Amino acid sequence: MVADVRPGSEPDHFRLALYYHRAGDFENALVHYRAVLQRDELNAEVRNNLGLLYQEKGLLDEAVQEFQRAIFIDQRYVRAYNNLGVALLRQGRLDQAAAQFRTALKHDARNVDAMVNLALVLKAGGQADQARTQLLRALELDNHDAPSHYNLALLYEEAGETAKAIQHYRLFLQYGAAEHARLAPDVRARIDVLSARLR
Repeated sequence: MVADVRPGSEPDHFRLALYYHRAGDFENALVHYRAVLQRDELNAEVRNNLGLLYQEKGLLDEAVQEFQRAIFIDQRYVRAYNNLGVALLRQGRLDQAAAQFRTALKHDARNVDAMVNLALVLKAGGQADQARTQLLRALELDNHDAPSHYNLALLYEEAGETAKAIQHYRLFLQYGAAEHARLAPDVRARIDVLSARLR
């Protein structure tokens, strides 16, 4: 992609930032996100995207700051609460992460991503039953949600409920094998191991 550089024209920094972000070009994405913020520092979407960029680079403190700025600008920005929760979860700040996911759900009670992420926090905090309940609730809203099936399968496997684990691993492959291609071979291997136990 080449920026529009006709005399008197300005490049579309937001479009370029998205392009470079998707391409995995951290430096160029950062340059263009910052260019947008120079003109409009209260752009919540750019703050959120910049947080995602930092998070993908492992710069979690910077990511947290940008997500918090996005929320300060727009206190109903559900994706920013969810993304902030993910960054806090990766930092091991479970209670703070759970609070962000619960706030996201207060604004959007049908947000499946926030439900799945809250389940991950609950599981990490040793609350497997509550995590399972949360995932089942997510599947009531979207039975095709691959992350819900995957995480539910893990919980069932850990609880020794082999048949249910296999069922949800298979549903994960049915609905998410393309999007989650890196996980698919491991899931197929898990199904083989668990199926052998049932014979």
